[in-house]
Parts: sequence; structure tokens; C-alpha cells
Amino acid sequence: MALNERHKWMAANAASSFGVQDRIIEDYIGEYNNLKKINDFLEGRSKHRHLFIYFQRPDIPNEMGELVDAKGDPKVMITTGEHEDMRIKSRAVFFVRANDGAAEHGEKKPIRLDVPSDGELLFGEMAASPLESLNTGLLSVFQPLIGVPASIDVESAVSNCDSDQAVHFRAEFQRFTTDLSEGVRSLTDGVELPSPEASDVDVRTLPPQDVARDHPKLVEEYEKLLETWCQQIEQYLEETIESQQKDTGDPGPRTELDFWRMRLQKITSITEQLRTKERKQVFNLLQSIAKVNQDVAVQSRQSIFNTLRRWKQVDIGITEAFNEAKDNVKYLTSLEKFIEPLYVSSPATIIETLPALMNAAQMILTISRYYNTTERMTKLFTKITNQMITTCKACVLEGEESEALWTKDRLVLINNLDSCIKLNMAYQEQYRITKETLQKLPKGKQFDFSETLIFGRFDLFCRRVYKLIDMFQTIQQFTSLSQHRFDGMEPLVDSFKSILVAFQTKRHDLLDFQQNKFDRDYVQFNVRIQDLENNLRQFINQSFEQIASIEASLKLLNKLQSILQGENLRADLESKFGVIFNNYGQELNQVQDQYEKCKTAPPLVRNLPPVAGHITWSRHLYKRIEGPMHKFKCNPAILASKEAKKLIRMYNKMAKTLIEFETLWYQAWVNSIEAVKSGLQATLIIKHPEDGNRFHVNFDPEILQLIREARCMNRMGGIKMPEAARMMLLQEQKFKVYNSELSFFLREYRRVTQMVKPIVSTMMKSHIENLEYKMRPAMVTLTWTSMNIESFFVDIWKELDKLEQLILTVNDLMENRVDANLKVVSNVLLVNLPDDNELVSLDEFVEMQERHVEHTTNFLVAKSLEIENAVNDMLAIMVAFDFDPHVQGITESEIIKVKAQYNYFLYQALLNATKRSLRVMKLRLSSNYREGAAQAPAFFEVDLQLDGVGVRMVPAVEEIQAAINGGAVAVLKCSKRIDAWDTVTIPKNVQLILNPNLPPVQGTGGQGTFYDRIAADKEILKVVLLLTGSVQSTKNNCEQYLTKFKDYEWCWKDDIAKNYKKFIEGEPTLDDFEVKLKYFVGLEKEVEKWNPTHQISALMLQTTSLQKSLKELANTWKEAFAKELHKDAYAKLEQVFEMVKRTRKRLLREVTSGDIDALAYVMNTLQEVRQKESEIELEFIPIEHMYRILDENLPNSLGKDEQDLRSMYKKNWDDLLSECEEKQKDLALYQIQYRKDLIKTVNTFKKDVVQFRATYERNGPMVKGIPPREAVERLKRFREEYEVRGRKQEIYYVGEDLFGVPHQQYPALDQTKQELGYLGTLYDLYVAVLETIKEYKEYNWADVPEYMETMQKTIDSFAGRCKRMPKQLRDWPAYGELKKEIEDFQEVLPLLQELGKPSIMPRHWQQVMEMTGKELPIESDDFKLSALIEANLNEFVDEISDICEGADKQLVIEQKIKEISQQWEGLFFDFGGWKQRDYPCILVGAKVGETQEILEETMNQLNTMNAQRHSIPFKEELTALITTLSDTGDTIEKWFKIQQMWTSLESVFTGGDIAKQMPMEAKKFSQIDKDWVKIMQKSAETKLVVPCCTNDMLKQMLPVLGAGLESCQKSLESYLEGKRNKFPRFYFTSDPVLLKILSQGSDPESIQEDFEKLFDAINRVQFDKVDKKKIMKILGVVGSAVESVDMVTPVMAVGNIEDWLLALEYEMQRSVRKECRNAAIMCPQILNGLTLSEFGNQTIAQVSLLGIQLVWTEDFQNALTRMAVNKDKKVMGEANRKFVQMLSDLVALCLTDLGSKMNRTKFETLVTVHVHQKDLFQDVWKMVKQGLVKDQNDFEWLKQTRCYWKTDQDHAVVSIADVDFVYSYEYLGCKERLVITALTDRCYVTQSQALGMFFGGAPAGPAGTGKTETTKDMGRTLGIFVVVTNCSDQHRFRDMAKIFKGLCMSGLWGCFDEFN
Repeated sequence: MALNERHKWMAANAASSFGVQDRIIEDYIGEYNNLKKINDFLEGRSKHRHLFIYFQRPDIPNEMGELVDAKGDPKVMITTGEHEDMRIKSRAVFFVRANDGAAEHGEKKPIRLDVPSDGELLFGEMAASPLESLNTGLLSVFQPLIGVPASIDVESAVSNCDSDQAVHFRAEFQRFTTDLSEGVRSLTDGVELPSPEASDVDVRTLPPQDVARDHPKLVEEYEKLLETWCQQIEQYLEETIESQQKDTGDPGPRTELDFWRMRLQKITSITEQLRTKERKQVFNLLQSIAKVNQDVAVQSRQSIFNTLRRWKQVDIGITEAFNEAKDNVKYLTSLEKFIEPLYVSSPATIIETLPALMNAAQMILTISRYYNTTERMTKLFTKITNQMITTCKACVLEGEESEALWTKDRLVLINNLDSCIKLNMAYQEQYRITKETLQKLPKGKQFDFSETLIFGRFDLFCRRVYKLIDMFQTIQQFTSLSQHRFDGMEPLVDSFKSILVAFQTKRHDLLDFQQNKFDRDYVQFNVRIQDLENNLRQFINQSFEQIASIEASLKLLNKLQSILQGENLRADLESKFGVIFNNYGQELNQVQDQYEKCKTAPPLVRNLPPVAGHITWSRHLYKRIEGPMHKFKCNPAILASKEAKKLIRMYNKMAKTLIEFETLWYQAWVNSIEAVKSGLQATLIIKHPEDGNRFHVNFDPEILQLIREARCMNRMGGIKMPEAARMMLLQEQKFKVYNSELSFFLREYRRVTQMVKPIVSTMMKSHIENLEYKMRPAMVTLTWTSMNIESFFVDIWKELDKLEQLILTVNDLMENRVDANLKVVSNVLLVNLPDDNELVSLDEFVEMQERHVEHTTNFLVAKSLEIENAVNDMLAIMVAFDFDPHVQGITESEIIKVKAQYNYFLYQALLNATKRSLRVMKLRLSSNYREGAAQAPAFFEVDLQLDGVGVRMVPAVEEIQAAINGGAVAVLKCSKRIDAWDTVTIPKNVQLILNPNLPPVQGTGGQGTFYDRIAADKEILKVVLLLTGSVQSTKNNCEQYLTKFKDYEWCWKDDIAKNYKKFIEGEPTLDDFEVKLKYFVGLEKEVEKWNPTHQISALMLQTTSLQKSLKELANTWKEAFAKELHKDAYAKLEQVFEMVKRTRKRLLREVTSGDIDALAYVMNTLQEVRQKESEIELEFIPIEHMYRILDENLPNSLGKDEQDLRSMYKKNWDDLLSECEEKQKDLALYQIQYRKDLIKTVNTFKKDVVQFRATYERNGPMVKGIPPREAVERLKRFREEYEVRGRKQEIYYVGEDLFGVPHQQYPALDQTKQELGYLGTLYDLYVAVLETIKEYKEYNWADVPEYMETMQKTIDSFAGRCKRMPKQLRDWPAYGELKKEIEDFQEVLPLLQELGKPSIMPRHWQQVMEMTGKELPIESDDFKLSALIEANLNEFVDEISDICEGADKQLVIEQKIKEISQQWEGLFFDFGGWKQRDYPCILVGAKVGETQEILEETMNQLNTMNAQRHSIPFKEELTALITTLSDTGDTIEKWFKIQQMWTSLESVFTGGDIAKQMPMEAKKFSQIDKDWVKIMQKSAETKLVVPCCTNDMLKQMLPVLGAGLESCQKSLESYLEGKRNKFPRFYFTSDPVLLKILSQGSDPESIQEDFEKLFDAINRVQFDKVDKKKIMKILGVVGSAVESVDMVTPVMAVGNIEDWLLALEYEMQRSVRKECRNAAIMCPQILNGLTLSEFGNQTIAQVSLLGIQLVWTEDFQNALTRMAVNKDKKVMGEANRKFVQMLSDLVALCLTDLGSKMNRTKFETLVTVHVHQKDLFQDVWKMVKQGLVKDQNDFEWLKQTRCYWKTDQDHAVVSIADVDFVYSYEYLGCKERLVITALTDRCYVTQSQALGMFFGGAPAGPAGTGKTETTKDMGRTLGIFVVVTNCSDQHRFRDMAKIFKGLCMSGLWGCFDEFN
């Protein structure tokens, strides 16, 4: 298969990678399978987006089954990488599709194959290790790109996320690459302990003493190996610790965790290596040898002792290192989630995580065994500080370099810098809080770390940040000044810029806080800025002096106050306030003067109406005096003076005047509203007579003016709007919409009407009038207040759309179907001229023109018809328009006028095409062909040829001119076949629209063609005349050129033989011959030098043929003169020899009596010899002469035979003369008798000829009326008779010559010969046809198909011969019959071919017989083709074709039915056992599913076939098959459904308690079970699907079994529902679990495993040792630890299981309540004689937790109460100390061995909850100190989760805000609790409020944020069992109803996870 560009590009890349030639890869790729894989991949048919190419040796398995390289050369392998048997060994090339971003949503886009490379396909290489390649690519390529924020591609990828997410993504990506790199390195960088070498000694089977004695080298080798291990491990342990201590740069805390993880991984690797069998063997052997008798190898034994002792130390060291690494990884991993924000979050976010970070660090310090040293903790905090500084720098820089800080947004930059300082403060504050917390626990570990080491660098960094904030605030101040563009500020700004540039040029790294040079330059910068601020103060003073406007002064003052930050500058600004107030009085006077001056005609704001403008002007003046006054009021000191009071009075007076002015204008406007409203009663549209009756919208502008006034008044506010104005304002939108809609409609109306083309404008007039009629209501009845304007708009728009659509359709027809085609016609070229450089012969030119003219004429005729149809369609569309009855339609004259116009357009197009074509031909032939060209390129190829007379041009000039003339005439005649349109009669389709009930009027016929009009055009005639003489002018030039060849005329004009004869007559010598030959050679060379072409005007004369002819002539002359002599000599010699030989043979012929032929023959021979004898010597002399010349000049030119002839010819002649004399004597005796016999025979022959002719005319084949077959027989007979007489005629003619008798004539015989010749031509073919067809008819029909091709070829050959028959024979009857026979057989042959197909069945033959009415025994062995031909099949061609086509389709259906039947005959079921039953009793589900899929597919196919009309013959079979398979499908479905019911009920009713409680159902199921087993065994014997499913027993029993099982199922469901009603917790179990529990209810011990499904934490119960039915305790089990609760009253597990489970639930709650009561009594004693350890050990985990909550609540509330009531200031501190002490004790307990995992969980949970309690107390304590919390009723206390023991109720109560919950006493076991956060508290408050109002809750948030766990934790706080349901789309309403029932009846909580 051929490779395209894309394949070659892929091959080239692969070849380059593998270092081989492209061809090698291309050859492999070109293989079929490989190319198919690649094409599937490129075209998107492969499911993979990638493709690998390997070039390596294939893998083959060796004897051990391992894969090794095969022998031979590497091969190319193409794979997707999925096959395990194709692994990469050295290098691979991969290609990846880059355009399947949409593959996920649909089909994949094919990759272009015609281009080598584009962005659709990516290419790359991969090393032998893909993991290494991935690591290298990520580290070296992608990480640098993604790590740079300025990377365009990366930023575009994260453009939809915020910056925090982008930072987080980069951090996670970097972390992933680092982890991958470390992982890869760990695979190779580990400590590899050498393995012991293989040995022949099996040390496991030999005693140690034997090994030590017999194999000392092996022992020594093992000892050295152990020492090597010791050395490697010791070296690694020392190196790793040293490398950790040499951290460089500013490493973050993550490096610490990475170090310990890597160390743990490598140590683990070492320990795993040591556990291998071969290494254990080393230890075992050495240890065994160390224990053997001292007599054996004393020296080696001592050495082994030393080595083992060293190993023991190493083993201890590595164990300790492993424990250390494992412990450190454990605790540092817990810290990981808290240090993660340091890398990915902003400083502000980090602050929020600091408490958790410190708590985690505190936990490590407190709990960790190895990492809690001062050195390591200090190092950890130092790394945390380093990372904070790094994050702060990143926050400030935002991914850019330090120099970019100067260009950043300074406000954002200052904010970022400030966040760094806040982070430092928060960090140190949190550190000190944690430190103080630890100090309150003196026994615990303390934060006694060096704060200088930890915070020193951060403090130094923050000092730099303070300076930067000050600097950038200064820069912001001056930048703001420059942006406000104060006049005269430029010098100051320029000075500041120079100061700033001077500082910037020093190129300090602003965040490099360890560089002191910045600090010195910073001081200098501040000094210069101080001088600049002094200059600024002077500028401000000057600015205020220059401003006269009060408003401007105040604005400037405000602006400067917002900009300037310096204290001195702000003080100066305050002093300017008094100066401005003094100028305010002058402002009042100016306003008063302006009012008086302009009150009659004030200046109005642009676009404001008059009234609103006047009011706005007055309000502007008012605000001008009011604004400053309001600002002055803010400074009471200024308004207190006497002068100020005077100004206030002036202000009040002016304000009153302005308000009155506004009122007057407002009232005048109110009075004018009614007058304006009357304009709404006008009509919508009017026609204006002055502009041509154009339509205009009749809308009064005063209405809009009124609305504008109302709207402006409304916006100004403070003005009461009149109702009329308000109503008009509310209708503003409506009026505007109406006005806009009408204006837009009229614009559209004008646009649409202007779209009408001029040619159809008169016809479209009626359509426009129709639209205007629809618009009439707007001019007559509709006003602006009418209610039906909307419907009017709908009507006119609909009508306009209809008109526009019509115009668009008409224009589209005109442009695309009429004008476009007219343009095509106009541009058609009616001549086909060759290219400039192409030469054509005359025949080619004529053929080109004929072909082109024929094709173009047909094209133009089609175009004419197409254009006419388009015009008719356009007219029909316009006429078919739906006019209103009141509008007059289109007249017939307008229709005819338009069509006539387009007829004229077509004529113009044809005229242009004709002119253009003739001009193109003329231009091509003219001498001025192209401007600048020296000569027109040749057009015709003219060959110079010899014709025997002279040199002639082929074709001749006259022929060329005639061809051109013919071409011009042909161009004109193109239009002769194009009929002009009928422009008198209306088109038929238009007539049918105008008068649909009348038949269309026929036209008067064609209007002639366009030829007459085009041919009469003057320009056409002019061009034609020029063309007709275009070539004639070149004739003289051609003739003149041909005269140069006259010198060579003798070559072709002179006769060689004559010249030779003349030459011979001159008796030339041998020298004359040589001279003559040299002359001919020179002529050849001269001709070769001629130029092969010569152009004359448009003719290119080709001399090649002439050259060849002349050279051949010269050569012929030369050979003739050279050979003629030899030829003549040899011919004469051979002639003499042949003459002698021939004469001798003729003399030997025997002459008998009456044999005139023989006698004449011999006599003629003797006469010839006598004549020859006298002249023979004359022949001999020239022969000798010529051979002598040849011998001298052409030696060795004679052959051996010729030499023999030359030597013998004279002797042969002499012998012949002797023989002639003897023969002459013999014949003389019989001569007279021979003559008499001849005369007699001739006379008899003459009579016979006359008689033969008469018989021929009477009975010959030319007799009229005889049948052709008889004529054939006669022709045959008379042809034979004629041949006999013709031979006699010839013999008698010779005898007459011999004896001198006159020749006799036989005209009748000659006439007969001629007639027989004609008839033979016809009847020979006739006989051949008849005999061939007769032979075909005798073929058996079964053999016909194999001869079909031969028959077709033979008949076609006969038909060709028949067509070529002479014209005079075509009138003969035989010719007609012959032609009919051939045509009939040709017509029937295709039908025979169709009927011979394998798809033709007897039923189809039956159809053929019914159609033809003939009996066709097709199945008979003797059935011949003749029977079919006689059935006249050619009369039913179409019907038989339909039958054959249907047969083909029926064959396909029949084969498909057969395939389906065979498929289902072989399908079978798989049967299996069920549980304890080892015999077949169920159908295997997978096989059933597969069968159902096949069945569904089969049914679809059958239904499709059944719907086809060709399936009628198979209807019964199809219907039966569909019915069978449909029944089979139904049976399978029913069968499998019943099986599912049987399997679910079998275990229920075949044993257990349920069967005893439901005896009737059990008995019923027993019978069903027997029947089920019976039918399954029967089916298992059959196995086949269809027989199984159609088995009557199965079909009868399945419904019965189904009904019985459904009855049992319903009874069972009712039974289970009853059980659930009694014990509601059963609602939370599935039916199978519940059935299991109920079936084992009589044996309580057997359901121990099911208690945890019914209770929150009861794993098992403990029965009495004596009475096995009595439950004494409930147990919670965690591993091997058990927590028990004694029952207050033992529960008897007797009776129905639901009853004693209900009793167990009740007693559980009583028992837990008792435990709570005891704990409440113990709580006051905690830390007062009762330690927390004792309290915890004496109570269960649940109660211990409740106890410390009771203590905390009691002490907390007591402290608040005493503080509020008794004003006890110490009580809060005492309570805090108690809580801190409790926490310290609990933490200390956690550091001890608590005995079990359960105990540790218990005390760690106490720590978790109490940490939160202590933190809450301290927070509230802070609020108390701040005075925010006063007493115990404050919400900050009430919102907490508070636990009380209410003695009066004897219940534990949990209070949250104002909602109280009674503790539910569900046994909760020993489980971990969530760390309580502020969010948890908010959730508790929200949920409790909802529950208090009898609502539920629906926590929402992202996945994994703790919604479910928080809900469960709140339930545990309240002692409630929370039932968690994981929702999915499989849940149904019945399932949910069951859960809701259980929740309502049991009082538990339900948590529906993933409820959405």
C-alpha cells in the first residue's frame, strides 16, 4: 500500500531516532497490519490517543519460560503499549493525537494525511526506562515552564481560576515532581547489600561442624560478606545524619519530612534485604558455627564471634534508626497538613492556620519519643520561619523579580507588605501563647528554644518591610499628586522622580534584608524627601491664593487632605478653612447678581427640556450656595463670629428666592399638560403630498416633550408629579415603542420596496398595494390610544415579511438562477482553442471544434431551458401571491412583457458569447496577437511531405482556411439549435395559478431560433469576414518557402529504374558507378542539416517528415544503383535456371486422349523453348558481364547457391533442348484428333450454359417470394454447379488458343457469377446466425450461465457484420429476418443472464410462467434454452427485471434466516448448583444475560426483515421464528425472575425459625421447591435454549411457580413488616440480614455478629454462665480489648427475638443512664482526691467524656456566676488553672502505657475534647477582661455545648443556646471524636436551633469537609444513635419510606449522605 506524506513524516522521525534509513522504517510501516494500525490511529478509529514504535529484537521465551531476545536483526514493532509481551528495551518513539479535546464528547477528528506535519500530531522519544523519562521530562521541561507565572501557555491554562488556586496548583505540581524524583531516586540510591554467591554446598542439610571443617572457604566468604554488610550499614547511618546537618540555603519544613521519609524507606529496604532466604542462611550458618565444638576451626570460630558481636551492635543501631525514622515520620506527617499552607497560601491565610500549627508542634514536643529534642524542634521552627519568609517574598513579588516592585500597584504592594508584618506578629504571638500554655504544665516539655534563632531572621526581614512601606507610601503620595495634574506641580514631581530614579539606579534587592547598603541609602532618600515636602508646602499656599471659587477651594482642600499623609502638611491644610469661609460672602453676592441677570432666560443644560432646564438652573444656583454652607456647618468655630451670622441671613434670603422661582415654573408646566394630551387622538400614519406621498409617523413631538419634562422632573426628585403627566410617563415606553415600531416599519417598508428590481417593478406594484391596503387602518381609524395597535403591528409586519420573502425569493431566482446563468451563457466560449505553446493538426482541430460545439450547444440549450424555467417559476411565485380581494392582481400583459424582456436578455447573452468566441479565434490567428510579442505563436501543425509529385503541405492552406471557416460557421450555428422562448402565451404553470379549473392554453409553437438575429448582427458579420481570409494571406509565403526544395525534385520525380536504365544505356564503367554512389551519400548529409521547423504566420511547418523521406530516397537511389546491378545479374541468372527447370517439368506432364488441358500445356511449353533458343545467347553474355563487374567491385557478395547457379546454367540449357526434340516427336502423332474433340466439346458446353442459366433464373436463389431458408439451399446448390462450369470455361479457352480456334463468349455464365457473389455475402451470415442460435437453443438451461459471455460476444460480432452489409442487399427479406433474429436474441440475452443467477428459485419461475403463459419445466434435466426463448421473454423485460431484483434480495433474507436458525440451534444454557445443593438447580446468570443480548439483537434483525416486501415467501418461516424466539425471550425473562425469587426464599423456608413461624408458607414452598428442581433437572438434560424454553412442562409450570413464590414473598414481607413494627431498628437492616436474624432467633448465641447492625456500638453480649438465655452484659470490642456495661436487670433472650431485643434496648439505656448518674456523683471529686486516671478507669469511655464535659460546664458556669454576682476576680483564673491542670494530666496519661488501644483511644478523645473546652474558656476569659462578657447569661457562653446533670430530673441534659436535649443513653462504645473547631460549634448551634423548631438540617459544602462526621459527632454528644444512609440513584421511594418509618418509631437520627 502507498504511503502518504504523514506516514513518511512519521517514518522519517522514527528513522532519525533509531539511526536507520527512512526506507527501512517505511517498508515496515507499509506492511498491511502495521499500516492498518497507524491509519486507525490517525483516523480516530483507535480507542487510544497514542502509538509507540519500537526498533528492537522481539522477545521469545527460553527453556525457563523467561523472555529473551530473539536472534536476527532488530524489527520495527508498532503497539499501544498494552501488551506485556512487547516491552521497551532501548528506545521508543511515540506519537500523540493533540486534537481529541472533543473525543471525550463525541467522535475523534481524523488527522490530515496529505500534510507531513502540523499541530494535530505530536512526536517524542522515550528511553528504555519510562519512569526515568517521565521524571526527566517533568523536572527539566514542564516544571520550569509551569513554575514561571509569566508563561503564556500556563497562564492561559489557569486563566479561569484565581491567583491562590494557581499558586496552589504550581506548588502541588512541584511537590508531585519532587516526590516522583525522590521515588525514582529511591529505586536506585538505596543501600544494596551484596548477596552470597551460589555454591554447590547445601549448608541447610550439613551439620555446622562439617561445614566448618570441610568448607572453610565458604565460611570465610560468609564472614567477609557479613563484615561488608556491617560496614555498609554503619557508613550509611553516619552519612545520612551528617548530610541532614549540612542543609544549605533556607530550607523549609517540608525538607525535614522528606529527609525522614527517605531515611525510613532506605532503612526499610535494608531490613527487607536482610530478611531474604540467602542472607538469613548466612546468619544461621555463622551463628551455628559459633556454637560448635572448639576443636573445630578455633581460629575461624573466634573471628566469627567478633563479626557476630559487631553485627549485633549494627543490628541494634539499625533497629534504633528504624524506630527513630518511623516515629519521626509519623509525627511529622501529622504536621504536614499544617505546614502545607506555608507553601501554597498567602500570609493572611497562614495566620489562620498558626494555632493548629502550634498545637501540632506542641503535640510533637509532648508525645514524640525522638523528635522532641531542643535541637530538632529549634531546627523545625527555624525552617518554618524560613518558609514564612519565602512565602512573604513570593506574596510581595507575585512571581516576578525584585526590580518589578517599582512597577507594581503600590496600594496592593503596601497591603502585601503589611500582611508580612502581621504574619510575623501573629507567628510570635501564637508561639508565646503556646509557650505560656506549656509553662502551666511544669512537668511537661517546654518551648525552651532559642527565639533569636527562630524569629531573628523574620524580625530582620520585617524591619526591612517597615522601611519599604514608608518608602512606597511616600512614592504613592507623590504619584497621586502627579496623577491629579495640579498646575505648577510638575517641577516638584520631576524632583521626586529624580530622587526616586537615583534610588532605583542603585538597584537594591529590596527584599534582601541582610544587605546593609540599602539602609544607608534609605536614610539619604528620606532627607531629600523632607526637603521636597517643604517645597510642596509653599506650592499649596500659592495654589489656594490663586483659586477664587469657594467650591474649587474646598475641592482642592479635600483632594489634598486625601492625598497628603505628612502631619505637617495636614496641619497647614486645616488653616486654609478659615480663609475659604471669608471668600464665601463674595460667592453669595455673585450668585444673587447672576440670578437677577438671567432669571428670564437662564442658560439651560444640554438636552434638558425648558421647564426642567429652568428648575435645574435654579437648583444649581441653590446647590452652589448650599454645598459650602453644609461643609462650613461641620466647623462650628467658624460660624460663631458676627460676620458669619450676617452671611447666614444673606444665604437664607437667596435660598428662598430660588425655591419660589422653581415653584412658578412647575405650576405653569402643570397647566399645559391637558392641551398636549389631545395630540394622542391623531391617526398613526399620514401621507405627505409634498414628498411624493411618502408615509410618515403622525406623532406630536409635544407629547415626547411632555414625557421628557415629566421624566426629568421625576429624576430631579422633590416635585409632585400630576396624575396626567404620571400616566403619560408610565405610558412613555408604550408610546416610544409604538413610535419606534412605526418608524422602523416605515424604514423597513421603504427598504423592502427599494429591493424590487426595475424589471419586475410593474408586476410588484400589486404586491406593494396589497401591503398598503393592510396599512390603511393606521391612516383612518387607529389613534395613539387605540387598544388594538399591537395586533395591527402583527398584521402589517406579517404582511411586510411576506412581501420581503417574496422579493427575496424573486431576487434570489433572478440572481442565482437567471442572471447567474445569463452571465454563464454570456461567458461561454464556443471555440476550443489550443494553448499558446500547443500545436494541433487539422484533424485534431476539426475534432476539437466538433466535440466542443456539440457539447457547448447542448449546454446552452440546457441553460436556455433552465433560465426559461427559472423565469416561469419567478412569474409563478409572483402570481401565486395571496392578494386581498380589494387589491387588483397582476395582468397578463405584464407577465408576457417580463418574459419577453428576459428572452431579449438571453439573446444578448448568446450574442456576446458568439462575438467573444469569434474575437478570440481572430485574435489567436492574427499577427498582432499580443502586445509586445514579435510574432503570434503558431497555431496549426503543418507537415511537409512528399507525394510523388512534389513537396506538399499536409494539411493544405486551403484545408486550414476551410476548417477555420467551418469553425466560425459552427460558432454561429450553435444558436441555430437554441429555440427562442414563447413570448406570446402565458407559461403553463402561471396559467394553472390564474385559472386552476381550466386547462392551460397551448402556445403557438416555437418563435424560431436565435440564429437569424445573431447571424444578421453587423459586428458578427465583420468578424466572420475577417476570419474567412485570415489564413489565405500566408499561402504565398508558404509557396515561396517550398521553392527551395525544387533542387531535389529528381529524387522523387525521376524513376530509379529509368534512371538506372538510362545510366546502363550509357554503358557506365565501374568508376562511373563509384562516382554515382558518392553523390547519393553527400545528398543524405546535406538533408540532415536542415532546421526541423519553420513558422509562417499561424502555421508551424514541420520538415522532419520531409527530411526523412529525402534521406530514404537518397538511400534508395544509392542502394538501387548499388544493388540493381547485382540484382539484375542474379535475377537473370536465376531466371535462366528457373526457366530451364520449369520447362523441363512442364514437358514431363502426361497427355491422354481428350485431355485438352494437358495437351495445350505441353504444346505451349515446346513453343516457348523454340522462341527462347534464338535469343538465349543474348541473355548469357550480359550475365557474364555483370558478374565480372560485381566480382571486381563487390567481391564475396555472392552466396554458395548463386555460385552454383552461375557455373551450371549453360549446361542445363543444353540438356533441355535435347529433351524438347524428343517430346515434339511424340505429340505429332495425336494432334489432329485432339482438335476435333475440342470443337465438339465446346459446342456441347455452350448448350449446357444456356440451360444452366434458364434453370438458375427459374429455380435459383433470386426468385422472388421464396423463403430465406430455401434461398440458402438454392444458393449452395447453384454455387457448386457454377464452379464446375467455370473450370470448364477456363480449360476450353486454353484449347482454343492451342489449336487456333476462335474464342467463345459466355455472358450468361459471367452474370450468374456476379449474382452468386452478392448473395453469398448475405446468406453466409444468415446461415451462420441461424445455426449459431439453433445451437444455443439446444443448450441445457443448467449449462447456459457458463456460456453466457461467449454468447454475448458472438451475437455482438454478428450484429456488427449485419450493419456493414452492402446497401443493395438491405431490401432483401433475408436481411430483415437476419436483423430481427440478431436483435431478438440480443434483447433476450440480458434476461437470460438475470434468470441464470443462483437467487432465482422455482417460485420466481412460477411468476415468469404466469406472466408469459408458458409452461417452463425448469427443473427437468432436458429443459432447453429454446423453451425460454419461445416464451417471448422480451415482451416482459421490466417485469422479469423486477422478479430478478426481488430474487436477489430474497436470497439475502433466506441466508440470514438460515444463519439465525443455525445460531439458535446451537445456543445452550449453563446450569449450576445452589448453596448446599450440588445438582443443577439454577441458571448461571452470566450466560442468561448473554443469551438475552443475542436474543434482542436477533429479534431486531427478524423484525427488520419481516417489514421488507421481499420477505413474503418467508412470511411463515419468519413469523414462526419470531414467535418462537419471542416466546423464548418471554420464557427466559419469566424463568430468571422466578429463579431470583426462589433463591431469595429458599434459605428462608427450608430451615430456621421463620419456617416454624410460617408453617403454611413453608409447606407451600416445599411443594414449589420440588417442582422447581424437577423442571431444572429436565432442562439441564436438554440444555439447548429454544427446546428448553418451548418445553410444554416448563411453560405450564412457570406461571404456577411464579404465582406461588409471589404469594410466599408477600406473606414474608407482611411477616417482616410485623417484626419491624415491633422492633423499629429492623427497618435499618436489609431483608436478607433480617431474615438471617429472625431465622436464628431461637439461638441467641448465633446472632452475636448481628448486634452491631442493630446498635451503635454493641458488638456482642455476655450470657450468664448457667442460664445461657440470660444477657448479663453488653460488650464493645476494639481489637483484643473489651469494654463492658453491666445490665441493671438481666435480659432473658426467650420468646420472639423482637421482644427480647426491645427489652435489651431498654435495659441498655437504663444501664448507661446508671453509669452516667454514678459519674455525675464522681465529677466534683476530680482533682479533689480523684485523679483523672482513676475517673477514666472507673467509667466507660462514653461516660468519661460526658463526665469531663459536666465538670467543665459546672466550673465554667460557676466561675461566670461568681464573677458576676460576687465580683470575684480570681475565680476565672482558678477555673483556668483547673482546666489547664486537667489537660496536663490527660496529656501526661497519654504519654504512659495505657494497657490497650481502647484505653489510649479513650484518653486521647478526652484530650481532644478538653483542649477545645480549655481554649473556649480562655477565649471567653479574654472577653471578660475586655468587658465583652458580663455574666453566665451572655450569648458567648450560652452558644456553647453545655452538659448538665439535672438531679431533679435524674437525667443528663445537653444545652446549646436556648435548646435543651435530654441525653439519649445509647451505648456509643469507645470511638474517636472529631477535633472541635469554630465551624463545628457553628454547626452545632445551627442544627440545634433547627431541631428546637422541629426542623431537620442539610449541611452543604465541598466533598471531604466533614458534613457527615460533624452530624455523627453531634449525635454522639447527645448520646443518640445516628443511622447513616449512603444515598444513590438505586434508592427507591419504598426504601426511603422504610428508613423514615424506622426513624420515626425508634427516635433515632438519620443522616442521608450524598442526598443530592
